[in-house]
This record gives sequence, structure tokens and C-alpha cells, in this order.
Amino acid sequence: MDDLDVRIVKELSNPGSPQWNVRETYSGIAKRLGVDEETVRRRLKRAQELGTVTGWKTMVNPHLLGCKAACLDLEVGNEEKKDSMVAEIRQVDGVIKILNFRGKGLQITLYYESDDALKEITRLIESKSSSSNPVAWELHFPRPEIVLNKTDWRIVDTMLDDARQSLEEVSRSTGISVRTVERRLTTMSEERTIYLQGIPHFKNFMGVSCVFLVYCPAGGERKRTADESILAKVARIELANTTGDQYSTFAMIFDNLSQADDFLGWIEGLDGVQRAKMGIMNELIVVQDWLRRKVRERA
Repeated sequence: MDDLDVRIVKELSNPGSPQWNVRETYSGIAKRLGVDEETVRRRLKRAQELGTVTGWKTMVNPHLLGCKAACLDLEVGNEEKKDSMVAEIRQVDGVIKILNFRGKGLQITLYYESDDALKEITRLIESKSSSSNPVAWELHFPRPEIVLNKTDWRIVDTMLDDARQSLEEVSRSTGISVRTVERRLTTMSEERTIYLQGIPHFKNFMGVSCVFLVYCPAGGERKRTADESILAKVARIELANTTGDQYSTFAMIFDNLSQADDFLGWIEGLDGVQRAKMGIMNELIVVQDWLRRKVRERA
């Protein structure tokens, strides 16, 4: 993936945090990047053919499920058993995404209904990973002003595994007219109810994909300034999540590990940054078992 490939994928999956328009058009991406629509279409097709991006999932705003969202950053106690530990963590209710780093590191995104529920999920993940003292922080999502009806939930259920399928395919699967599907998806996007999650295959990347966890304890303006400095520093940012009060994460591609190490040192020197940590990506696991059950209960 060259710089333009990364910018296109970023626009489709995460222009802000996250991408709420699951039907984002190639023409819209092309206009923002100053290229032609066919270039965007061709680059995305090539990314899927080469396996650098294997697909797009539909995810749900946690507020629609009566939940909040949080991240856990931890290290497993036994690297040799990491694969089996990850398999067990996938079964924990509320887990929706696992970033599996090289070595012992994991970063887990989860939905939870209450502070007590978050504590219980955290304890369960600690026990399954033989980890102690994971770092946890809340991710802030906007609150939609609408309540999805059963038709909406049927559409979401159909699109969970393939967010970019055609409206005609969604219509055939749900028995809902194309016009209604299009109208309801437009409303859901405008109300920030569902969002896109790309599935990259890091082993097919040229270069090193790294995730930086940045801790700014003062929060507020000093954190915003640090976030903006990091976002402006390099073009090859795959995604970013800066919604936490004190923590932000950034995923970036580098030509080599030396560049990544230098960038980590630069982040650590920013005003307001107390601590920064780098993980080298091995795989991103999107977990939809629990989410699918919740969607189908409502559909």
C-alpha cells in the first residue's frame, strides 16, 4: 500500500472517528482526496484482490444496545499460550474487536452496560489472559436521536458481515424494497447509528503497521493539541481514535521498524504526553458473535 492507498482506506473506514456513512461513495472519497473516482474504485478493488483489505464489517453504536464502550490494553502472561487465550477472550460477551500485537500485547474493544459490568468483564479477561493491571479507558460515542425499528435491525443484521454489499443484495436478503433500504440507511448514517470497520490483512502489507497508545493525563486542550500534532505529522495514518478523555490510539504504516521507533520517541517528547506505547500489528480480529445476538434480538 502506498500513501494514496492508505489515504483512500482511511477515508472509507475512518475519516474522523469512526466512519458513520457505511454507504460512502467513491466519488465522495475522490473529491476529498483530489483524485478521480475511477482511481479510488481501482485502488480499493486492488486492495481486496491483493488481500491487504479483506472486507468491511458493519458495527453498531453502543448506545443503541444500552451500552458504553471501552478499550483494554494488556499483556498476556504466557506468550506461548496467546492464541488459545485470544480464542477464549473472543467468547466473552461484549468483546467486539481484538488488536493482536506481536509479542504479548493485546488491545481489546468492548461494550458494557454498567461500571460493574465493565469490572466483571475486565476481571474475566484478566483471568483468561493471565494478565494483571490492564489499562482501561472509555471510548465516547455520540447518542443517536432515533430508535431503530425492526426493519432497521433486519437491515443491520444482513449487513454485519458485508457492509459494502449492494442495496439490491440487502433487499433480496431482507425482503425489503431497495428504496426503503436506501432511505433507512441514509437515516441511520445521518443519525450515527452504524459504522464501518475494515478488515486489513497485515501480513500482506509492505512495511510495518504500528499502533500507538498515547496517554495525556491532563486531557483537555493539551491532549487535543498533542492529537492534532500526531495526525498532522505523517500521511500514512490508517485510523485514529481520539475520543478518550486521556488516551488516544493511532495506527500508522512505516517503511521499517527504525522509523516507527523514531516516531515513538517524537510522540514521547510532545507537550502533555506522559507516556506512549507502540505495538506492532499482527492481526485485527472483529468479533461479532455477541453483537449479532443483540442485533437479532431486536430484529
